Amino acid sequence: MSAGRRAPLAGLVAALAVLVTGCGAGAVEAERDTVVIVTGAQAQSFAQDSNGTGYESAEYLANTNATLLRNPYVDGSGGQARHQDLYRFEPLLAERYEVSPDRLTYTFHLDPDARSTAGNPVTAEDVRWSYERKFATATSIVPFVNAPVIVDPERQIRVLDPMTVSFTVDEPGYGFTLLSLLSNTTAAIYDTTVLKAHVTPDDPYAVEWSASNGNWGYGAYGLESFTPGQQTTYVRNEDYAGGAPPVRRIIQRVVADAGIRANLLAQGDTHVAAQLRPADQVGIAETGAQVFSAPTNAMVYMPLTTTMAPFDDVAVRRALARAVPYEQIVSDVYKGRAEQLAGMLSPGAPGYDGDGLVPFRYDPAEARRILAEAGHTEPVAFTLTVNASVPDLQEAAVQIQTAARDAGFAITIEPVPSAAFNEGLAAKTFQASMGRDYAVVQSPPYELALFYTADSPINWPDWEDSRFDTALAAGNAAGDPLSVTAGRSWNAAQRRIQSDVPTIWMAYVQPLNAFRGDVGGYVFRTDNTIDYSQLTLEGS
Repeated sequence: MSAGRRAPLAGLVAALAVLVTGCGAGAVEAERDTVVIVTGAQAQSFAQDSNGTGYESAEYLANTNATLLRNPYVDGSGGQARHQDLYRFEPLLAERYEVSPDRLTYTFHLDPDARSTAGNPVTAEDVRWSYERKFATATSIVPFVNAPVIVDPERQIRVLDPMTVSFTVDEPGYGFTLLSLLSNTTAAIYDTTVLKAHVTPDDPYAVEWSASNGNWGYGAYGLESFTPGQQTTYVRNEDYAGGAPPVRRIIQRVVADAGIRANLLAQGDTHVAAQLRPADQVGIAETGAQVFSAPTNAMVYMPLTTTMAPFDDVAVRRALARAVPYEQIVSDVYKGRAEQLAGMLSPGAPGYDGDGLVPFRYDPAEARRILAEAGHTEPVAFTLTVNASVPDLQEAAVQIQTAARDAGFAITIEPVPSAAFNEGLAAKTFQASMGRDYAVVQSPPYELALFYTADSPINWPDWEDSRFDTALAAGNAAGDPLSVTAGRSWNAAQRRIQSDVPTIWMAYVQPLNAFRGDVGGYVFRTDNTIDYSQLTLEGS
């Protein structure tokens, strides 16, 4: 955004700055142990198994919950930020774990000092009951993302004593995926003492209650206050298993306009700005703000609902894949802070097989040819729905709308509020939409099953394909998901996705946040959230 366009916003920015930072000596004192984050929206739900989707919900869940294990943070190379080592695991709520000689049973010994944000100790019963709830709740994604590793918690999870619990898998090759799953938020352990106090006959696992009430997790932060549409305030958990965080309080304020968020950071009136436009990142970096690069897994993509016209026609999907100006989006929207991709799996993973996988290219003549051969002689019209709180995707949608005209498409862009977008996406009511998403667990069978298992709520295109299913099953049967043998099956699955085009995978994008110069501790995570427990503030 140019300086000329920012100038008319000065009055509004000044007013927001007062709200964000407060005024007077009291505000300066508070700032020493408080980090203020401005973001475009708030968490839609405090419970992952009840509409807990979207960036803001993911960040809430990551910071207020904890898991048995975690991936350790390691220094980046080549100027990259610190990030997770996805192939190592360290204890968190579990102080240690053991693996049986047959590599089927994993036994976890819980940390006796770990406490929830409500002050309760973690127990083996918390672990067992948490999984019972995750699998018994109709709106939970956990059964889908855990299959085939965990499919029956009653059979596979055993309480050995109050502080010891075991997980048993059916195949030794499932071990890596199990440990990866147990290190991420779908495996968050709940404080059953709190939740069971709110169980009712109509809400047997307190899912509805927990969707709008916080402080039942073991995370680094608890929920201090929540003002809908305005502010979420977090306070640190002094007895967090990972150690009390350096920053006592996190205040997350809603500032809907990304340009204003960037201005607030540039002027020093907030500590962190999230969900920025790349153009604004480039501009505020020149003012001394910190903008990071990382080994990103965040992907920009367009799911096409394959059970709805016009995308029930595979020819239309294949043509649209040639109607997207990929290079222009990378350069104009992401200012080079993105890289086109050829599939959804990380090419840097052990055992990766990229044979035959190439990025789509913008080729309007080829798109028109495909449409003509399929009998489409008039422009194919459809609505492209975008989340109004995600500015980079709106800009990418405009680029696609313009470029696709020459390729035989007439696109109407429909921006909708974040809550409505998440609801429509889950209900699969959009013809096509723009997304920026990621697989938290970087295990190939997890990623592929998450996005394309037939009944998965994350299968946005509503796509089913027997050849994909066969390839996925073969990869699971191969044992180690990171082996060369399994990699061939993941390659076959990706080639089916690229051929049938239920989703147009566009680019990996770098983190879209920025930090004031006195804020330290940023680490990149595969859930693309900010880990508040790692943040530091000079002078605090």
